[in-house]
Amino acid sequence: MKKFRKRINIENATAFKLEYKDGNGEMKEKEFTSYKSMEQFHSRQEAFLYLDYHRYALVNGKWHRFLKLRSPFVFQEEMNFLNKTFNENVDATNLQEVEFEEN
Repeated sequence: MKKFRKRINIENATAFKLEYKDGNGEMKEKEFTSYKSMEQFHSRQEAFLYLDYHRYALVNGKWHRFLKLRSPFVFQEEMNFLNKTFNENVDATNLQEVEFEEN
């Protein structure tokens, strides 16, 4: 008989964690008490040289990685993006060393 896995409910999360790289290119993580405070931090940081990598929720004493979906409906292109995001380890160079070309 197949064993069923217990569903993880994000509403039961007691803390949230965000992994990101700042302008210096160093990986940082920050913990939050609510999902709303994590999203507020994320929206304020987008104006700076900032890349978010992973989001985690602490449910029943264990950190679970999750993604925020743009829509409740997921199409094939988005499935490919989701698979790539969970399976690929992205390595960014120093964000301040990017050269911009002037026209």
